[in-house]
Amino acid sequence: MQTLIKAAAIALAASSAAPVAAQEAGDWHVTLQPYILIPAMNGDAAVRGIDAEVDVGRKDVIDNLNIGFLGYIEASNGQLSFGVDTNYMNLDANDDDAVVAANVSQTAIQPMIFYRVLPYLELMAGARYNSLKLGLESPIPAIDGVDRKKDWIDPIVGVRFKAPISDTVSAGVLGNVGGFGVGSDISVQIRPMINFSVASNISIDAGYQFIYMDYKSGSGGDRFVYDVTTDGPIIGATFRF
Repeated sequence: MQTLIKAAAIALAASSAAPVAAQEAGDWHVTLQPYILIPAMNGDAAVRGIDAEVDVGRKDVIDNLNIGFLGYIEASNGQLSFGVDTNYMNLDANDDDAVVAANVSQTAIQPMIFYRVLPYLELMAGARYNSLKLGLESPIPAIDGVDRKKDWIDPIVGVRFKAPISDTVSAGVLGNVGGFGVGSDISVQIRPMINFSVASNISIDAGYQFIYMDYKSGSGGDRFVYDVTTDGPIIGATFRF
């Protein structure tokens, strides 16, 4: 069962906010940012009241992933920006003794509004929605066919900073805090990024993400806990229209 809890944790590892982006005030422009996040995870989790320590390496994520999509879209006039970050992952995991097989799918959607208060600084408010679905197959009747789903929404507030380093290189950081007992007890995210322009409307992006989430619900056999720190490198590309 601990393997199943790890599988659920791996799926939630992709929850994230938008890559750093900024522009001068003026006409509206659209930014598309597909990216890859390869996380490692540490913490504690519980599914159906069963506790497990989470210690998931980057290789575990790669080995168990069936399909995944991570992308961000933003519309901005430089002063006001509207962005949505969307993640979807589907993975399989089996216990070493092959008694239980699990399929986990996770969707994370994060809509945000940014408002520029200084040339390189924006304030941000939004929400972080997480949906986790776990399906089990086993010759054990009590486990076979179990289908569990958890959904929660965290309000979030934060800042986004970005400044040029040279004509072709810029760097920035996105930080936010959320939950406040509405969804999770607390969630914190920090994401530094560096952007390399390769054309007038295309850049290559690299960075690192740290996110901590503490979510608890239910009791007894229905208890669900996700108290995990996730961190990992990010690589992506930005296309501006």
